Amino acid sequence: MDFISSSEFTRSRFLKLLLKCFALTSVSASAIACKESRKAPDLRGLSPEHYWNFKSIQEVFLQDNPVPEFDLGLALDQYMYGHPSPIETESVILLLAGIPSSVLAAIALDFSFVPLSSLSIADREERLKSWKYSKWQIKRGAYTILRQTSFFLLSSNKEYQRFVGYLK
Repeated sequence: MDFISSSEFTRSRFLKLLLKCFALTSVSASAIACKESRKAPDLRGLSPEHYWNFKSIQEVFLQDNPVPEFDLGLALDQYMYGHPSPIETESVILLLAGIPSSVLAAIALDFSFVPLSSLSIADREERLKSWKYSKWQIKRGAYTILRQTSFFLLSSNKEYQRFVGYLK
């Protein structure tokens, strides 16, 4: 553990290490919630677990979205794997996509053994609100990144762009 005592161990490196720990110890949300019967649509590269994690985030952040057929999981898959070369932030986004089903994230952030994606929509919303107003910067940061990613992917949707008047 020589790198931890290094003077170059920055907050950014710590957060990346923490995200990697969340991803390595994440447990499939569908397995925890006994939802093995759910089938993800055809995906270009995103795992079904990451797809369902972003669908669970969509149910909170985009519940009043004006494009009813918008699918956040598919939008993430298209954003990451819809072009010939991989995006530079692919590994970070995949780590982020693992947080909702990570038991370690639930323990570390909420002192709970129930991951975010396994909660009911109302409980998921309540937990995310607690992250938003937390005194812990990592909780506020996770909330902000998940929310901004959700809105970025929605704003990239052609139907949404038509709705707001950017496209005709």
